[in-house]
Amino acid sequence: MAVAAQQPGVSDDATLDAFAADEEGDRDDDGVEAAPVTSSWSDASVCEACGSVAGRRWLDDGERVCAACKRWS
Repeated sequence: MAVAAQQPGVSDDATLDAFAADEEGDRDDDGVEAAPVTSSWSDASVCEACGSVAGRRWLDDGERVCAACKRWS
């Protein structure tokens, strides 16, 4: 069975946090600006707007909110 070649510069023990940008929008080594994180999910998440349990929340005006509270524009 063929094994896909690993992308150079990424170790087997790399975590997703190693690729995350800080709040100021870091750029990687190639000068590319990181995309902002727009959603998150967790079994224990609560909507910051209405307080309901929300497995998935979206970023809306600085708050993590459920689909019902998200302003979709």
